[in-house]
Amino acid sequence: MTPFEVDERRSIGALNRDVVERVAGAVQELGSSVGKPLLLLTAPRAGYGKTHLLGRVAAAASDQGVAMPLAFRSDMELGWPAISLEALDILRRQPAQIAGWSRLQEICTGIFSSLVVRLIRSGKLPCANQEQAIRVLSGSPVDLFREGSQARLIGDWLRKHYGQLRKPMAELVRLVPGVSNADTWVDALFACAHHGTQASVDSVLQMAAGSRESFFLWLRLVALWRPAVLFVDHLDGFYRQEQAGLKIATMLLHLIEIDGVHVVLSLNQDVWQATFAHHLPSAVEDRLTSAQFLLQGLSAGDALDLVRLRLGGVDLPVDEASQFEKFLNIPRYFQGRPLGSVSARAFLRHAATQWDTFENLRARGEDPWAPSQDRSAEDAPPFLIEDDAPMPEISVFGSDDASFMQSAAGSLTEPTHALVDSPFVTSAIPPAPESNRVEEASPFLMMDDSAPTNWDPMTTLPAPAAQPSGPGALERLREMMDRLRSQPSLAAAKSAQANESRPETAELGQTSLFQHYENLKVQLAPEAEQRPLDMARLSEVIRLAGKRFPLVKFDELELPGFPGQTVPRWTLQDMEILFGLPEFSDRSAWRAIVLVAEDRLVDSTRPPMLKLVALKSDRETLSWTALMGSALFPESLRPCVEAMHLDTRSIASLYAVQRMITEAGTGALSATPAQVMSVLARELDFFWKRVTRPALTR
Repeated sequence: MTPFEVDERRSIGALNRDVVERVAGAVQELGSSVGKPLLLLTAPRAGYGKTHLLGRVAAAASDQGVAMPLAFRSDMELGWPAISLEALDILRRQPAQIAGWSRLQEICTGIFSSLVVRLIRSGKLPCANQEQAIRVLSGSPVDLFREGSQARLIGDWLRKHYGQLRKPMAELVRLVPGVSNADTWVDALFACAHHGTQASVDSVLQMAAGSRESFFLWLRLVALWRPAVLFVDHLDGFYRQEQAGLKIATMLLHLIEIDGVHVVLSLNQDVWQATFAHHLPSAVEDRLTSAQFLLQGLSAGDALDLVRLRLGGVDLPVDEASQFEKFLNIPRYFQGRPLGSVSARAFLRHAATQWDTFENLRARGEDPWAPSQDRSAEDAPPFLIEDDAPMPEISVFGSDDASFMQSAAGSLTEPTHALVDSPFVTSAIPPAPESNRVEEASPFLMMDDSAPTNWDPMTTLPAPAAQPSGPGALERLREMMDRLRSQPSLAAAKSAQANESRPETAELGQTSLFQHYENLKVQLAPEAEQRPLDMARLSEVIRLAGKRFPLVKFDELELPGFPGQTVPRWTLQDMEILFGLPEFSDRSAWRAIVLVAEDRLVDSTRPPMLKLVALKSDRETLSWTALMGSALFPESLRPCVEAMHLDTRSIASLYAVQRMITEAGTGALSATPAQVMSVLARELDFFWKRVTRPALTR
């Protein structure tokens, strides 16, 4: 299946709507700009609907861009001759919206009409009603030469006077970089648009394919009409072929350097990790991941819409469809599954299996959605068991073991929110003698004197107990339970701990703090993935880190025109780092930041290197690109500006650190902020390295 075979009428509009709008919006906002990012669309695994989503994006951006496939096949040579020929051959075989037209013929007609529009606007082609002619020519190019179309009058006039238009149109084509045969190209485009014969279409294909230069020239000609959007999909055949991944990545980055050409790379995360990811040079990987979009799975509402869409396509009676919906019990299927983890393919397979069961029950004359009195509970599907129905007691343990397990389970309590108030039962961190302190390479491990630094916050943590499996598993499990019996119960341990006299401000063990950090990361991951960046939290982390790093002098510069607002600054030995934290849509605040940065750029007393860091995630990529594409940043400052892209894991890490520091400061956590920073030092090392990466010197 290709993206261009997707029918939006058979799609779930709410499913990944934000991704569709963001990718389509990227195409619309970037226009013909230079230096735009590659758009990377990833899915957790196969079946999440990447190709289907690409089709929806192609449909959403059809009025602003020309969607074109770029096929990489593992059975052909990875070179421009084969790739370009395959891409154009797909366009030749792909039907357009009008019967009898190919997609390649439609694009040729669009290029030809765009040249006519340029002649009209430049005054080289006099026109009685210029606005109306431009409006018609800017519409569907097929209408110019299609029988019965109102625009056919203009098409007939163009065909009649083509001899006079040929030379000025060739002059426009010569302005395109790389053109050496402008007259031939104009003739080929006109023949393909007007006649549309197999020979005329093949002529364009032969001219546009076969070499890197020819294909790039073709893309530049397409961009005269509309921006070209290249969709790259189905790369599973290159799994674990790192050299092929490097070559594909390099070719795609060359494509986005062409004016008016955009690339959308779509692949599963396992292919990304095995073929690209860590197998690429860091500069290449950074460029590929600068604009990422993660595909989510179905929600229960999406699944219901999908079922109703499929049932509606087969004209199933309303009462029968309602019975099957109740039989399918979608809420029960989604219960306990992580948000966004259900792929469309997996759910459809489940629904197909349930449909077979539903039909078999009906064929036997039984009520499919209400268990029969004479049908045993073992025969009933699991989703037919009522929530309050008693479940059979099944145990793999003996009676003594079962009794002990019930007793142990009874002493356990539900975990509290984020484990903030849960007691940590590990030994306190001993104070460190001054002589034993070791200076670490990372500034995250060099805190102020109030933090102990003679111990490593990343010491080996206790390994989780292995789950018994295979022959003898039950015996090993019994042994493990015997050892558990020999230890004090959890309730007794809690009681003993409560009776001990200890200071209220007892310090937490490093393992407990680290585990609390891991729990917070899991809790905050959905927020990090689904919401825009919380700049207030990130600002707090930047301030606290800057004040505690001995290699950094932290201060804040007043933002002109914004009383009470400042720009955080880190000053290192050979670098001055400013942090731009306002929303990218706040142009006035960013204009003030630019003034501060320019002032620092010309200040002879500042360090020899200036860097302005902006923080962004996938959701801020488009607004950041629009900000950088504006005239807000002067050319002298642009080399000093760096957008630091944060993925979901990085954002959750920073949020967790901020939460723990806040808890430590308010007393909700029995540890000092200095201890928190020390324990989590290496977890934040990625942030330090990215922020302090050298910028261009002046």
